[in-house]
Amino acid sequence: MAGAPNDAWSSNIDVAPDTQPISVALPLREVRVGAIEIRGCWRSTAGVQDVWAVLTDLTTWPQWWPAIREVEIIEPSSPALAAARVTFSTRAPLRPLVTTLHVMGRTEPSLLDITVADGPLGGRGTFTIADDPEGSRSCYDVSLAVRSLLFRPLEPILRNGTRASGKARLERAGEDLARLAGGEPLAATD
Repeated sequence: MAGAPNDAWSSNIDVAPDTQPISVALPLREVRVGAIEIRGCWRSTAGVQDVWAVLTDLTTWPQWWPAIREVEIIEPSSPALAAARVTFSTRAPLRPLVTTLHVMGRTEPSLLDITVADGPLGGRGTFTIADDPEGSRSCYDVSLAVRSLLFRPLEPILRNGTRASGKARLERAGEDLARLAGGEPLAATD
């Protein structure tokens, strides 16, 4: 390219020969600032099909997942199978924290694959359900990251998910999921 320095940014700037640029379009890159990995399992006397019915009904999520205040079902964009606008319970000044959840894969009755996008958080998650000798075992593996430096205040909130208060909220989520599916929570096994 004529007139452009030879660096990483220059490959993204178009300059006509024998001219100088008067405006430049720089590439936008997603900035991942804070991240959290949440993994665990819940056991319940509820059967696999009963837990699956609750888990795949996104409108029930505020009833069992304490971090979620509201869910609004929206039209999914391809290749998503389903989508919802999710409002998280957050402290001021971050209210409301809204993002979009996309169901990217579903293998009945054992695997739900989600993506979190279109908001200050981005990431992926999977929920698996398997038979347990006393009912079912539901596991979650969620990875979330702050997508913008403007939302840096979210980092401590995300990190709290792995501390004692966050772990207690996750345990409560498992208990609420079990009861909503018609069962009772069971003690975790290693």
